[in-house]
Amino acid sequence: MQFLSPLAAFLTLAFLAPVASLLSLPAADSGLVLVLSPPWTDRAAAIARAGGFGASPLSSPVSTLAQAEDPGFGARLRAAGPFLILGGESVLSLCGVTG
Repeated sequence: MQFLSPLAAFLTLAFLAPVASLLSLPAADSGLVLVLSPPWTDRAAAIARAGGFGASPLSSPVSTLAQAEDPGFGARLRAAGPFLILGGESVLSLCGVTG
Protein backbone atom coordinates (compact mmCIF):
# COMPACT_ATOMS: atom_id res chain seq x y z
CA MET A 1 0.00 0.00 0.00
CA GLN A 2 2.96 2.33 0.53
CA PHE A 3 3.76 2.33 -3.16
CA LEU A 4 0.20 2.83 -4.34
CA SER A 5 0.19 6.61 -3.94
CA PRO A 6 3.47 7.28 -5.83
CA LEU A 7 2.43 4.79 -8.51
CA ALA A 8 -0.95 6.48 -8.93
CA ALA A 9 0.73 9.88 -9.17
CA PHE A 10 3.20 8.60 -11.78
CA LEU A 11 0.47 7.00 -13.91
CA THR A 12 -1.68 10.13 -13.70
CA LEU A 13 1.19 12.32 -14.89
CA ALA A 14 2.15 9.82 -17.60
CA PHE A 15 -1.34 9.93 -19.08
CA LEU A 16 -2.07 13.62 -18.56
CA ALA A 17 1.21 15.04 -19.89
CA PRO A 18 0.45 14.30 -23.58
CA VAL A 19 -3.09 15.63 -23.19
CA ALA A 20 -1.79 18.81 -21.57
CA SER A 21 0.69 19.25 -24.43
CA LEU A 22 -2.10 19.05 -27.00
CA LEU A 23 -4.39 21.38 -25.09
CA SER A 24 -1.65 23.97 -24.75
CA LEU A 25 -1.44 24.36 -28.54
CA PRO A 26 -3.29 27.32 -30.05
CA ALA A 27 -6.67 26.66 -31.64
CA ALA A 28 -6.64 26.76 -35.43
CA ASP A 29 -9.23 28.11 -37.83
CA SER A 30 -7.94 27.10 -41.27
CA GLY A 31 -5.12 25.33 -43.08
CA LEU A 32 -3.98 21.91 -41.89
CA VAL A 33 -5.76 21.12 -38.63
CA LEU A 34 -6.20 18.20 -36.28
CA VAL A 35 -9.88 17.71 -35.45
CA LEU A 36 -10.60 15.91 -32.16
CA SER A 37 -14.04 14.73 -31.09
CA PRO A 38 -15.74 11.85 -29.29
CA PRO A 39 -15.65 8.57 -31.24
CA TRP A 40 -19.42 8.50 -31.79
CA THR A 41 -19.44 11.71 -33.85
CA ASP A 42 -19.32 11.69 -37.65
CA ARG A 43 -16.20 13.84 -38.06
CA ALA A 44 -15.93 13.31 -41.83
CA ALA A 45 -19.45 14.63 -42.44
CA ALA A 46 -18.99 17.54 -40.03
CA ILE A 47 -15.67 18.48 -41.66
CA ALA A 48 -17.30 18.42 -45.11
CA ARG A 49 -20.29 20.52 -43.95
CA ALA A 50 -17.89 23.06 -42.44
CA GLY A 51 -16.08 23.40 -45.79
CA GLY A 52 -13.03 21.19 -45.28
CA PHE A 53 -11.84 17.76 -46.31
CA GLY A 54 -9.81 14.92 -44.82
CA ALA A 55 -6.07 15.43 -45.37
CA SER A 56 -4.98 11.88 -44.57
CA PRO A 57 -6.20 8.45 -45.69
CA LEU A 58 -6.14 7.34 -42.04
CA SER A 59 -7.84 8.66 -38.93
CA SER A 60 -8.06 7.50 -35.35
CA PRO A 61 -11.26 6.88 -33.40
CA VAL A 62 -10.98 10.38 -31.90
CA SER A 63 -9.07 12.48 -34.44
CA THR A 64 -8.73 13.33 -38.12
CA LEU A 65 -6.29 15.54 -40.01
CA ALA A 66 -8.29 17.96 -42.13
CA GLN A 67 -7.53 20.76 -44.57
CA ALA A 68 -9.57 23.92 -45.11
CA GLU A 69 -8.59 27.26 -46.58
CA ASP A 70 -11.68 29.23 -45.52
CA PRO A 71 -10.90 31.23 -42.33
CA GLY A 72 -14.32 30.39 -40.83
CA PHE A 73 -13.79 26.63 -40.94
CA GLY A 74 -12.82 26.20 -37.29
CA ALA A 75 -15.69 28.32 -36.01
CA ARG A 76 -18.24 26.43 -38.12
CA LEU A 77 -16.86 23.07 -37.02
CA ARG A 78 -16.84 24.04 -33.32
CA ALA A 79 -20.45 25.22 -33.68
CA ALA A 80 -21.43 21.81 -35.10
CA GLY A 81 -20.53 19.87 -31.96
CA PRO A 82 -17.92 18.93 -29.39
CA PHE A 83 -14.87 19.48 -31.55
CA LEU A 84 -11.37 20.63 -30.62
CA ILE A 85 -9.42 21.99 -33.59
CA LEU A 86 -5.64 22.24 -33.28
CA GLY A 87 -3.10 23.54 -35.78
CA GLY A 88 -1.83 20.60 -37.78
CA GLU A 89 1.70 21.97 -38.12
CA SER A 90 1.97 22.32 -34.32
CA VAL A 91 0.73 18.78 -33.76
CA LEU A 92 3.13 17.39 -36.37
CA SER A 93 6.03 19.17 -34.67
CA LEU A 94 5.06 17.50 -31.36
CA CYS A 95 5.36 14.17 -33.19
CA GLY A 96 8.83 15.07 -34.48
CA VAL A 97 7.79 15.78 -38.09
CA THR A 98 9.59 18.80 -39.55
CA GLY A 99 9.63 20.52 -42.93
